[in-house]
Amino acid sequence: MDNLNWNELEEEAKYDADGEVRHDNITYVGDVVETKYGLCKIKKIEIMPEPRHSSKCGINVNKMFTSLLNYCIIDLDNNHFVYGDEVNNGNN
Repeated sequence: MDNLNWNELEEEAKYDADGEVRHDNITYVGDVVETKYGLCKIKKIEIMPEPRHSSKCGINVNKMFTSLLNYCIIDLDNNHFVYGDEVNNGNN
């Protein structure tokens, strides 16, 4: 994932994995986000019952409203995870 930049990401597909039009207010599995580990691709999103929930036992989702990411735990392609409030996808 080295050498990625936001300009390259603008060229991504305009449709999500379900064939639906991608929306700016939604974060998707497969999106590249800025984290404390640098630019990383989202492998998995889990919605939790509360922000920064202590156990990693949420419900898997393929996309989430960006405004609700603080209720999520996000697995990254570098084998780390972050809480939703620790990512920046350019829309939040």
